Amino acid sequence: MFKRSVVLFFVLLMVAGPIIVQAKEAPEAVLKRCVDDVIVILNAPMDVADDQADARVAERNRRLFVKADQLFDFRSLAMGALGRNWRRFSNDQKTEFANSFSHLIAQSYFARMEGQDFESVSIEYLKTEFLAPTRSGIERADVPTELIHNGVKTPVAYRMLEREDSWKVYDVIIEGVSMVSNYREQYRNSFNDSPEKLIAELKEKLK
Repeated sequence: MFKRSVVLFFVLLMVAGPIIVQAKEAPEAVLKRCVDDVIVILNAPMDVADDQADARVAERNRRLFVKADQLFDFRSLAMGALGRNWRRFSNDQKTEFANSFSHLIAQSYFARMEGQDFESVSIEYLKTEFLAPTRSGIERADVPTELIHNGVKTPVAYRMLEREDSWKVYDVIIEGVSMVSNYREQYRNSFNDSPEKLIAELKEKLK
């Protein structure tokens, strides 16, 4: 469980690139360019004795979330997590759920990884596979990698799509397990719950 937390946390933060990522740039190049900047942010010294430590951590997490939001398609991730439930949400409810869902994911992994050392993390990029476009013609690609942490290699594949002239990550496969499928399983028993209830439960978890 701890290993998966380390891997997924790092996955969600490998996105410190510019605000606009041109689609003509290969998806694996987008990921490669982001890694070094994120490691610098994660490994920046934090004086726990400093009375401003909490504020520094909050600001660091805010910056990391902004970077993640630039590359991850959290709306598609939320849609995949809810499965058929997504169709019962209004457009405003979909936006509200996706926004809260993205913050819940970030909050969970920020808390688990606080104080961890990422200096030993490295990434090996394998051959990108371009998938068949979606029915609406959106280009897709899988970027397989190996994340190496403390000498242990973990296969991580980034499932990406081309949206609004940029490549966005809409799912992550860690050791063959889909992040989206994992969340969908958690929501399986909530199929009969109303959108209002699901959104309220999300917001309650964020308090």
